[in-house]
Amino acid sequence: MRQLEHHEIKNSGKRYPIRLLCPDWRDPRNVGSAFRLADAAGLAGLLLAGSTPQPPNPKIDKTARSTVRSVPYTSSPDPAALLRSAKDEGAYIIALEITDESQSLLQYQLPEAVLTSDQEVILVAGAEDHGVPPELLALCDSSVHLPMFGQNTSMNVAVALGAAVYLLLSKWS
Repeated sequence: MRQLEHHEIKNSGKRYPIRLLCPDWRDPRNVGSAFRLADAAGLAGLLLAGSTPQPPNPKIDKTARSTVRSVPYTSSPDPAALLRSAKDEGAYIIALEITDESQSLLQYQLPEAVLTSDQEVILVAGAEDHGVPPELLALCDSSVHLPMFGQNTSMNVAVALGAAVYLLLSKWS
């Protein structure tokens, strides 16, 4: 077994109608990770809202590498307005948050209508210290979580988002 060189890796070019909403994140390195994730997973882009750091930012650039140039992103000071607008346009909105109604992503099934259409999905990943705020949860169609088997009840937002995105992508397979 040998590690492949960059030029030997074939990109499938597959794209998914998922955008990630990053509201009021604090750490620009997490934002850079979201850019990198969106590129790697073939996502439609990012929604950077509220106080979330935005490009150009050296810490975002360092973590994102060159993906800031290739991943579409939108910014807005008001994450709720972004979600309301997306909902009005028919998006299916999912909160990545442990709630009294959330389902484990290991068992979660996207609605058939989402899987068989090009309907946009927005995955909302809350801020590092307080998660998805109630006003955004109220706009979501469903909530999902990653099961927590240790003592802690949360993980780094970029790590959780990476796991959640790939679990969601597996639903399309």
